[in-house]
Amino acid sequence: MLNAEENRLTRAQAALENIDIPEIQLDQAISAGITKGKRKQKKNLLLMRTLASAAILIFAFTALLRTSETFASYVTSIPGMEKIVELVRFDKGLTAAIENDFAQKIGVSDEHEGLKITLDSAIVDEQMMVLFYKIDSSAGHKEIAIDKIQLTDAKGKELELSSSFSMGPIDLQKKGESVHEMTYYFYGKVAPENMKLSFRLAEGRTETGELRNKLADTWVLPFSIDKEAYKDKREIIEVNKTVSFEGQKVTVEKVSIYPTRIGVTVDFDEKNTKQIFAIEDLRIVDESGEEWATIANGISASHISADKQEVYLQSNFFKNPKELYLKFSSIRALDKDELTVVVDPDQLKIIERPRDGRLLRVEREGEDLKFTYLGDRGAPFQHAIDSEGKQIGSGRLSVLTSEGVREQQILIPYFGENPAPGLITLQITDYATKVKGDANIKVK
Repeated sequence: MLNAEENRLTRAQAALENIDIPEIQLDQAISAGITKGKRKQKKNLLLMRTLASAAILIFAFTALLRTSETFASYVTSIPGMEKIVELVRFDKGLTAAIENDFAQKIGVSDEHEGLKITLDSAIVDEQMMVLFYKIDSSAGHKEIAIDKIQLTDAKGKELELSSSFSMGPIDLQKKGESVHEMTYYFYGKVAPENMKLSFRLAEGRTETGELRNKLADTWVLPFSIDKEAYKDKREIIEVNKTVSFEGQKVTVEKVSIYPTRIGVTVDFDEKNTKQIFAIEDLRIVDESGEEWATIANGISASHISADKQEVYLQSNFFKNPKELYLKFSSIRALDKDELTVVVDPDQLKIIERPRDGRLLRVEREGEDLKFTYLGDRGAPFQHAIDSEGKQIGSGRLSVLTSEGVREQQILIPYFGENPAPGLITLQITDYATKVKGDANIKVK
């Protein structure tokens, strides 16, 4: 261990000796120090030596940070950075990206009405971009909520990217610095080098939780990313191995490892008798037994087709393990002849449903149809279709659940939608029934 640290220090010293310090900047610094100090020659000399020592320490620290894992870990305790580490602490991949100096510093701000938004830094690769920002108040604002966020290129053209971020209230009176994050997903698109992030804010909320006072200004933060910093930072491993869960075949096609996340492309055999919705506990394990699980906060999978998905795991890119294994023991699936729910909204009666009885009943609640579903996940469907094929309540479904209670209340707008008379149908897109098995696939 000591020899390793000595080697790192040697490399750091060599790097320090090769650092170019512009002479003009040195002359300006020395001249400014002498003019401001107005000290005797002896004290000027002492000041210059002190400044030079400080500069050497700064450069040495920078060099050591890039050559020592110990120093890279230590930087997370510096004021400001530790807040970002705290924010991503449940994602081993993003934490490792910060510890390995992969975060790009941005540091641009815009201020209106006593509210200052600062775009602090970013973690970005070919897969996605995670932005960290702060909102500070100098005018007595108490609570702020985000009304709208827009990401554009340098010319103002909006980038059509999927994103995830919190629009919940931000308490500006909370003690200590507060850092927030938002994530943009590229899905094969190439991010421009120069972008603008625009915020619209609202202050306070009504009793029903709606934004109360939308502020007139727009906060605009132009920023750039260094695309060379993540160029070719990926590892694509072709797997093409198949496992069977109670006769249901799952093929792992490939594993794509990036600094921000791992993508596992899985294919479900179209001849399966069950529709597979998701793999419950997919994880990747190295030769020492360390695991990287699915993304806990953000998009955990994308649907390429009805029978193909890319599941996202936390990244082990900076770990660079010698051996990797994909493991899972449970999938969510339902017989393909049970994927349709038929309801009579006038009689409030479920005519057709899955045989396991998890979909308990349907009731009217105001202008909504309220379904009671026994499960530990979200809604099994996203909208209803009336007798003429019109979608009802698309994108406005609500799921109400109580902590510790497995019954979920699913609300679909209906009675105010002027649907065609007759029966409605709902297509099941997820379901809580599980199929057990044991998959252990060697990746490398």
